[in-house]
Amino acid sequence: MLLAAGQGAAQSFNGRAVTVMDGRANSAPAPLVILLHGALGRGSQIARDSGFARLANEFGVLAIAPDGQRRRWQDGRQGPDTSDVTYLSALIEHYVAQGLADPNRVYLIGHSNGGGMAMRMACDRPDLVAGIAVVATKVLRAYPCANGAATPAVFFHGTDDAIAPHSGRPDGHRLGATYSAAQSLQIWSDRNGCGSARAPRRIDAREDGTALAITTYAGCRAPLMHVVIEGGGHGWPGSGRSGRLSGVVTREIDAGRASLRFLLR
Repeated sequence: MLLAAGQGAAQSFNGRAVTVMDGRANSAPAPLVILLHGALGRGSQIARDSGFARLANEFGVLAIAPDGQRRRWQDGRQGPDTSDVTYLSALIEHYVAQGLADPNRVYLIGHSNGGGMAMRMACDRPDLVAGIAVVATKVLRAYPCANGAATPAVFFHGTDDAIAPHSGRPDGHRLGATYSAAQSLQIWSDRNGCGSARAPRRIDAREDGTALAITTYAGCRAPLMHVVIEGGGHGWPGSGRSGRLSGVVTREIDAGRASLRFLLR
């Protein structure tokens, strides 16, 4: 049973660890943000690396970061396994039943494999999900959900991402085949009923080897935005260190703050 929400508290739900970051200003139901780690990560790790305890307070949300099974999420590449859909649905329903979460304002923000899981939840449980943010992953060829419900979504893609390449992963890849960044956004543009993409807004304010090209879409049934990080790698935008696997981590944007601004507006 989940304990009363606390600031950065390590708790549990149905046998899995959950990091809870309660930024609510009062006891009224608040937006619920579920932060999903990448493969081999943990909820506590992405909560720390993204600085979400601070962001939860800044935006007045209840944020939780659960652990995936064996540190992974069943995002659709593994076949019909729905155990994580069931788990996350129960987790959401628990917070709603406790009067802590507003059932109409439940958002998922996922990194890498967690981003794939956020997309799967928007596909399988659109009744529970009011919007998603996807960091450093593309639409899976095995689970595109092209005809899914229109859902507010923002994507963050680094052009130099070696793990989730901008051009996509080919069929037979050990991590699962994906569409390219451009194809992924086209799938979501069609899904959200968007008319066209506006001209990208460019940002290059820091000398960190990266720049941003931010595209918003017009005429959509649900908002859609694409943040391309030119020179960016696989790490969490705005925090963490650059490295061999993560590549260059941009300082041009904080993915957590930008996601909350997009989702809560």
